[in-house]
Parts: sequence; structure tokens; C-alpha cells
Amino acid sequence: MSIFESLTLALSNLRTNKMRSALTLLGVIIGIASVITILTIGDGLREDTLSSLNNDGGVEIVAEARPIPTEEELQQAGGEEYYYYSGRLDDPSYEITSDDIDRIKDLLGDKLAGVSIGGNSSYSGDLIYDSKTINGSTFFVNPYYFVQNNSQIEVGHGLTQDDIDNNKPVAVLNNKLAKQIFGDNIQAALGKEITFESDDGLSDFTVVGVLKEPKKGLLNGRGPESSSMYVPYTLESRLSDRAGTWQSVTFRTTPAAAGDLQQIKTTIADYFKPRFEGNPEYEMKVRDYTKELENVNNVLGGISAAIAGIGAISLMVGGIGVMNIMLITVTERTREIGIRKALGATRKDIRRQFVIEAMVVCLIGGFIGMAIGAVLGPLVCQLMFQTMTMPPIMGMIGSLMFCLVIGLFFGWYPAGRAGKLDPIEALRYE
Repeated sequence: MSIFESLTLALSNLRTNKMRSALTLLGVIIGIASVITILTIGDGLREDTLSSLNNDGGVEIVAEARPIPTEEELQQAGGEEYYYYSGRLDDPSYEITSDDIDRIKDLLGDKLAGVSIGGNSSYSGDLIYDSKTINGSTFFVNPYYFVQNNSQIEVGHGLTQDDIDNNKPVAVLNNKLAKQIFGDNIQAALGKEITFESDDGLSDFTVVGVLKEPKKGLLNGRGPESSSMYVPYTLESRLSDRAGTWQSVTFRTTPAAAGDLQQIKTTIADYFKPRFEGNPEYEMKVRDYTKELENVNNVLGGISAAIAGIGAISLMVGGIGVMNIMLITVTERTREIGIRKALGATRKDIRRQFVIEAMVVCLIGGFIGMAIGAVLGPLVCQLMFQTMTMPPIMGMIGSLMFCLVIGLFFGWYPAGRAGKLDPIEALRYE
């Protein structure tokens, strides 16, 4: 008997027992659909996480002026790589100035994509418009702050270099604050004057833009978003005599400069070295996040492998169902096997027939499961991450191949049992 004849016979038997075939297929379909969906969610999770890190090929380098930590402080943080200092230094002469930033830009040239400043320069207080008062924060930042934080404008425009150079009293609101004040009509925020009142003083700003609501992701948007307003960093002098200095600044390299990362870090560290050399109280720490990003990738890879393994287990359960049905089929078709052997069919012919039948069941279920997973996976990603992630091609091919292996593995024992039946005993079977 040829493979084509075995295939035709297998399809015929599936059509004869429609209900049983459908129930057998169901286990395989659920298994394959689960695997494809889980793999797609894993890819979506990775894309969403890297997107939240603004991973465009550049690297973030943070220059941080800080008090020298004690051994106890480092131990409590879990080591140097986990220790971060936030706050202002008692001596502002050791903080980073705009002149420092300009000179470092000159030193690094086209290796820098931009510099984000002001992320730590925030003040808590009341944001007032008309009769509404919202408790929130005002950040004094530069235009690149929004790029570095992956923030996008929904209406109006962001801060510009002209706003910085001319000390314009303009503001960009985050989405939450705009909706708290103006409801769903955030367009109405443009041109309105917001008053910021805090213990440090009172100041008015004209709204020029509103940010989009941050995308919900693994590393961003999970906690409650605070009500925030962003204004040019040059206006910080209205509220503080510490304006124009920062405890930390974030430099971002261009993708082309990724190979020069160590040299860039050394250049920044060498620039500040004369200021901090021999100082027993303060130090300049220059660090990047490549190790953290590598750790994130490793964690995401482990998560993807784990959840794919869970999906594979469900596929194994479907394979056990196939073997169970095939064993029942062998029992029900004992007389048929005896007749075929009496007519000259060999043990190999019988075994091949049942193996092919098991593989056909898994193959049909695999294709249906792939179709369901290819639809379900992107839909789940859209709901979870607000992005459409396509199923991984290699994952789909690998799942289908695994499904065929499942059919071969779980079909071999029933097929071998059928092939070993004695033809005389088979013909007598009732």
C-alpha cells in the first residue's frame, strides 16, 4: 500500500467518525492555538518593554553627582550597580551646569543624539485654572526630555529651543492633568493660563501642548499617573535659587556610536575628574544601562521560553488524546486489520496506515490551531499592549513540526499494536 493510499484511507476514516474526529482534533487545536498565542504574547511583551526603554539603538548614559555612599548604603541597595542617589547636593558647586553640558556636547560631537535635563527638577504644589485646583507637580525640563522619555504630543506642540532661549512662560500638560481640568476636550487647554502655586512661590504658564496618554506597558503606565506640567528649565529661577544646576543629567548616544560607549563614558568622566578629584564628600558617577537592558532581555527570553513550554504541555495532552483515540480505533477495526493481512498487507503496511492517520489528525488540528492562534495572539497583544504584534513565523513553523512529531510519537504505539495482530485471531474478533 502506497503512502497516498494510506493518506486517502486515513481521511476516509476521519470522515466516517466525524464526532470522534472532531473531539480528537479539539485537543490538538487548543494546544497549537495556545502555543502560537503564547509565543505572540511573548514577542509583544518584548517589543513593548524595549519600546518603553526607547530602544532605538542608542544608549542612555547618566552622569550623576552624588555624595560618596558608605559601605552600609551600598549593602542595603544590593551593590554599586543598584545604588542610586536622588536629591540635591548641599554644595551646588558640584552639580552639573548648562556650561558643562555644552562642553561635553562639543567633546562628543555627533556621537550624542541629545541630552535630557530636568527630570529631577520637580516641585509639588497646586495647579490652578479658573475655579479648579489640582494637586500635582511642575517639571523644569528641556525639549529633549520628551524624546528621551518617549512622550508624544497629542494636541499643540512641545517645548522648543526658542522657548528655552527666550524664557517663555509656556507649559506642556500631561494627559491626566489636561483631562482633570478640561475634561475630554483637551484641545481647549491650548492658550489657557495655568497658575502653579507651591511653598516656593507662585507662577503663571500658558499651555502650548498636551501629551498623549502613556501607553500601558510592562515598565511604564502600570502605576497611577501623576498630574504634571512641564515648563522650560530656564524658568526654574522663579521658584529656586538653585536653577541652572542639576544633580544628574542623561546623555543619549546615536546608534552609530554604540561601539564607542566605553570611550564616551570615559570622556564624560574625565571632564568632571578635576572637579571631584580628592573630594572626600562627593563623586561623579557615570553609568549606562546596557547591563540592565541585557538583564531585561534575558528575563523576557526566560519568560517566553517558560510560557511556550506551558503551551507545549497542552499540546502533549492533545497528543495523549490522539493516542487514546487511535488505540480505540485499532480495537474497533480489528476485523478490518485481519482482512487486510489475509489479503497480503504486511505489518509495515498496517503500521504505516495508522501512523499516517495519527499524523493527519495532528496536521489538520495543527493548521486549524495555527489559524486560531494567528488571530487570537495579535488580538490579545492589542488588548494588553495597545500594539498589534504579528505571530512569529519560525514559532508557527516550529509548532507545526512539533505537532507532526506528536502525531508520530503518539501514533507509533497504536500503529505497532495494530501491525502485530495475528490475522487469524483478528478475523475471529467480534
